[in-house]
Amino acid sequence: MSGNIFYRLDPFLICLVLIGVLLGAEEFGFRIKRRLGPGSDIGKGDIAFVVGAVLTLLGLLLGFTYAMSEGRYETRRQLVVEEANAIGTTYLRAKALPEPVSSQIQELLRQYAALRVEIASTKDDTPAKILEIGNRSKQLHNTIWSRAAALAKENPNPIISIFLQSLNEMIDLHGKRLAAFRNRVHFPIYLVLFFVSIITLWLVGYYFGRPRKGVRFLPMILVLLVTLVMWLIMDLDQPVRGVIKASQQSLIDLYQDLSQTDR
Repeated sequence: MSGNIFYRLDPFLICLVLIGVLLGAEEFGFRIKRRLGPGSDIGKGDIAFVVGAVLTLLGLLLGFTYAMSEGRYETRRQLVVEEANAIGTTYLRAKALPEPVSSQIQELLRQYAALRVEIASTKDDTPAKILEIGNRSKQLHNTIWSRAAALAKENPNPIISIFLQSLNEMIDLHGKRLAAFRNRVHFPIYLVLFFVSIITLWLVGYYFGRPRKGVRFLPMILVLLVTLVMWLIMDLDQPVRGVIKASQQSLIDLYQDLSQTDR
């Protein structure tokens, strides 16, 4: 439940809160070091070693999570192109079917393309909306398949078999896109990433907790860089919201082409 709420939050707002938390952790570490004083020094070299190791760990976690998020984004982008090609191929093969089934299926495919464009423009990713979209798509799938299957029983031939093959691929791609829509970076990974970031900034603040001028801005730069990368990761992980979204232009172009064919 907490993971679902997290995924519906705006990544920009999450990063604003994270900036405050990381700056607070850095300030906490800085004040602890100042309060303990130089007499409690473990050794500058020892602290530098720990800070370097933790920073390396944080960098690896950020890189690992970014690769996961970018991979999911690329999968969603590629599936849009594949689905548009599958719908277009099915539409062209439907023209080879006998009338009146050919015209009926072509009209249903135009409706299906319109539905896919409507889905691409939505920003509502609640479970209820996803269920509604899935039901509307399945209704069109069942209608097209039932008419094609009835035609295949009446007059089985290679043309209908090829059409059923492309129709089956189109239906499969709907399932793949739905699975890619639900495939997000797991919530525990984000929790670990946030926790390591907080500990890292605390150690950095502790390391710089000396009466030296001109060093306080260095942890602030680190905070900004870490939150910027986290924002990029979370934004890429958003299927329908966010700044960086997978292009739906292939489906839009397909729907425009089918609409012109209709006219």
